[in-house]
Amino acid sequence: MKIVKDDNNLLNMDEVSSLLGIKKATLYDYCMRRQITCVKIGKLNRFRMSDIQDFINKRIVEKVN
Repeated sequence: MKIVKDDNNLLNMDEVSSLLGIKKATLYDYCMRRQITCVKIGKLNRFRMSDIQDFINKRIVEKVN
């Protein structure tokens, strides 16, 4: 699956779940709980690459020395 990393293109649920390595059901749950930013188009959830990157960056666990 080719995922375009351009913020002008919106990603769908399949692309984002594959990118994050999670099930679509988990991604739906994140959307419902507003843990990940999504763009609502009718009943569809779409995602900007910048929002996915923010979601990832907020979950980085730093190494303890």
